[in-house]
Amino acid sequence: MSENESYGLRLEKKIDNMQSDIHTLSNHVSRLTFINESQQNSGEQNRKDIDAIDVRVSNLETKASIQEGGISVIKIILGLFAGSIISACIWIGQSIIQSNQDQSLMKEKVTRLEESFR
Repeated sequence: MSENESYGLRLEKKIDNMQSDIHTLSNHVSRLTFINESQQNSGEQNRKDIDAIDVRVSNLETKASIQEGGISVIKIILGLFAGSIISACIWIGQSIIQSNQDQSLMKEKVTRLEESFR
């Protein structure tokens, strides 16, 4: 019977070892499950943060494009205004030159008339 007893003891030791291994594996699975859940929660939070940042970037891009359009309109208006001022200055300059030429011509005619009456 000692052989049966030793066989029974060996079997109990194997069962105890298997239970210990199962317990260790169960602990590992529990830890890995906790880590996995934590990473999933972190990933979901990161995804939400990225979506929120994407919305803010989209809003900023929209505002920037509106501002760029406004700046373009201001540039066009300033260009037209500068062109108008330059045109007005040229017109005034030409008018002054023409007036001076007309005045000079009139003086010349007056001088000739004065000479002819003498």
